[in-house]
Amino acid sequence: MTTDTRTAPDTDQVVARLAARLQRLEDIEQIQAMHRTYVRHLANQQWDQMVALFTATAVVDLGHDGIRRGHDDIAALFSLFDAFYANGNPRAGYVLSSPVIEATGIDATGTWTLHRFTVDGSWTEDRYHCEYRKIPEGWRFSHLQLRVVLPDPQPEPGT
Repeated sequence: MTTDTRTAPDTDQVVARLAARLQRLEDIEQIQAMHRTYVRHLANQQWDQMVALFTATAVVDLGHDGIRRGHDDIAALFSLFDAFYANGNPRAGYVLSSPVIEATGIDATGTWTLHRFTVDGSWTEDRYHCEYRKIPEGWRFSHLQLRVVLPDPQPEPGT
């Protein structure tokens, strides 16, 4: 007769590991939903709703418009988009894809691909590099950087 020397895992430890894994997966899904909402607001030109998806101390770096910090500065940046569209620039449709998100507790990072298609036939492929923070209202951007990667890569500011 053989004796099994393996010990059964402690039920409390298993439950704790599963609960942590479930929380991480729920956090990732909530981040993805928040980021999709951001792009929907972008497509609908709902700038105020976009600002609400950032922490009070968030940083936004779109490259060509410089770095913006905090809700007021970010709102001022997004208000520039009204002038952009008023100057005859075509509206666009957006496809957000390929999220790679790592969540650890109240902080997370993410990389996404954004395809922008305008009615005049032009397009870009952009890359979001983001940091997120979980606050009482839910997951929000704490840092958002966007760079054009195709058809012509966007130069870094100052180059």
